[in-house]
Amino acid sequence: MSVSRQDPQRSFFDVSFLAENLIDGTDPYSLFRREILPALQAQRAELETMYCLDNGRPRIAQVVVAGVTLLQFMEKAPDRRAVEQVRFHLGWKHALDLPVDYAGFHATSLVYFRQRVLDHEQGRIVFDAILQGLAGKGLVPRRGRQRLDSTHILGLVSSMSRLEVTRETIRLFLQMLERRGRLSDLPDGALLRERYLDSAIPWRRLTKEALAEKFRQAGRDMQTLIAWVQSQEDWDEQDKTGLLQRVFAEQFEVVAAEPQVRKGECPGVVKNPHDPEVQWAAKDPDKKTAWVGYKVQIAETVPEEGASPNPKGEPTSQFLTEVTTTEAITSDLAGRERLEQQQQQHGLGRADRLYVDTAYVTDDTLGRAQQEGRPLIGPARGSCNTSGDLFTAEAFDVSVAERRAICPAGHASTQCSRLENQQSGEVVYRFEWSYHCDECPLKSQCTNARSGRRMLVVGQHHDWLQSRRREMQTEAFKKQMHHRSAIEGTISEFVRNGGRRTRYRGLAKTALANYLHGAAVNAKRWIRLLQYRMSPDYAAAL
Repeated sequence: MSVSRQDPQRSFFDVSFLAENLIDGTDPYSLFRREILPALQAQRAELETMYCLDNGRPRIAQVVVAGVTLLQFMEKAPDRRAVEQVRFHLGWKHALDLPVDYAGFHATSLVYFRQRVLDHEQGRIVFDAILQGLAGKGLVPRRGRQRLDSTHILGLVSSMSRLEVTRETIRLFLQMLERRGRLSDLPDGALLRERYLDSAIPWRRLTKEALAEKFRQAGRDMQTLIAWVQSQEDWDEQDKTGLLQRVFAEQFEVVAAEPQVRKGECPGVVKNPHDPEVQWAAKDPDKKTAWVGYKVQIAETVPEEGASPNPKGEPTSQFLTEVTTTEAITSDLAGRERLEQQQQQHGLGRADRLYVDTAYVTDDTLGRAQQEGRPLIGPARGSCNTSGDLFTAEAFDVSVAERRAICPAGHASTQCSRLENQQSGEVVYRFEWSYHCDECPLKSQCTNARSGRRMLVVGQHHDWLQSRRREMQTEAFKKQMHHRSAIEGTISEFVRNGGRRTRYRGLAKTALANYLHGAAVNAKRWIRLLQYRMSPDYAAAL
């Protein structure tokens, strides 16, 4: 596909002329044509840099392909149905400003478009086009107030056991050798073919001992294959070779030159060799929400302070400002940092005020927010109590700035020590009580140490954490947290739009799909808002 020439002349065969009585100004496709299509056309120069000026292939307008891609994510249409809609649906033709006899293009053009977008590192170009269009209309402010939360994305792969991952990795490697005509070069090529390519194993009939033996056998075969690859001087490094070595290192350890099965799996191991980037993760400490896939951080604008609430029936005027996809095991703190870096790089900047949940609130994040002058509004977790029913840190009145702490019995600490981890740079403060604990009536509730003395260790920004825990009990804070609640509905809308399970394999393609889902959510909200402002109810409210 090469760059198309833009023809500004209108034709009498345009849908806008032929179907003006069928598609009025409040129709979603008309509003798409009026507001969203110009936003995509503003990215025409960037889209054209991804294509040849003239390579002899049929010309397709890149803005049209981008518009079709956005529409298919708005209506959850697969590629083949999307190109059928372009050819036969008057609404789609009208939205994309196409003549009624436009014959469309092949479905693979959408595949090649997405791949070109990834190759040129322009995965967010459609999302940014909508965002810039909204900013141009004054609907999305730069910086401003935002709310943030994360949700999980299921990978487009099935869940596999450790044995299945190992055997499937070997099978893929052997298939690669067979395609290259090198399977016969293996010393035991015929045996490995029979073991991993030709045989169908009745897994449910095997005992635990038989399954364990097959796991150990797979480890020995992987070790043999890796040694054979390393002995080949003319071997070109292949993806499947790196995958073979990675899975072997994750599932086995070599003891006395023999592979031994590891007792457990570390975070980030391969869960399915067909998509090595999917990871197992759990969002809750009790692992109620566990998945194999990715994680996405979603940020959304928040109404300015003092803004009047939306009248009943008015659609939201808040829009997504960033959709950052990360590995599943990435913490929300690291995900927030990536998200804000993305926003800063693409012109929106970091939010002036951010509303979050407990996953983003620690003593360090509160301290940094205070230093930067950007309030972080969210509840803080309570102190962990690993010693039964003893007093936690909340029961103590701590002042790191004054190097002093008051225990529940009202006694001031007798010693404060500053401790710094030389490797991580983490700084903590240790408060100690000496003679006060000897005759204290609350001693049994405060410490079970052999010395009979209580020690309390807190972070260097504990004062802010303590202040937030106290602030959480006030009505003013609870009222502020109402601004965060709406992000749950936004995540629900993102999921209903198809964002829960990725359509593609790999982190890069999943990130592209999530940006397109985010663009679809923004486009539909923009259209609903425009429809409402054109309705009699809005005129009456004014």
